[in-house]
Amino acid sequence: MTAFAMAMLVCSDLGRSRAFYRDVLALRIGTDAFPDWVDFEIGEGQRLGLHPDSETLFVRAGSLQLAFNVDNVDAFITDARMTGVRILQDPYDQEGGRVAVITDPDGYVIQVFSPKHAGAARR
Repeated sequence: MTAFAMAMLVCSDLGRSRAFYRDVLALRIGTDAFPDWVDFEIGEGQRLGLHPDSETLFVRAGSLQLAFNVDNVDAFITDARMTGVRILQDPYDQEGGRVAVITDPDGYVIQVFSPKHAGAARR
């Protein structure tokens, strides 16, 4: 049986991306082997890995979209905007909850979502 283990993003500035995922999305660092590699724990043994760009690995924004649950989308977007995060779509209601869309420093699209009955969501 195959089980999902990790998603990896190629980053133009690993330090800047590490700060974004640690400070803006409040993810917990699993491995910090800067400047070669950083990964974050995203639950149940799964990781989000950040790899610096190289001759063979390139940033391809738009090739992947991530999604994270947060306690309060509106508060999250207010905080993110104050730190200079690019907001693609301000918070709006959709079936099941409230959603907004931002980008990371390399332009990867990230959806933040608050379920209608968010009890265990984490920011």
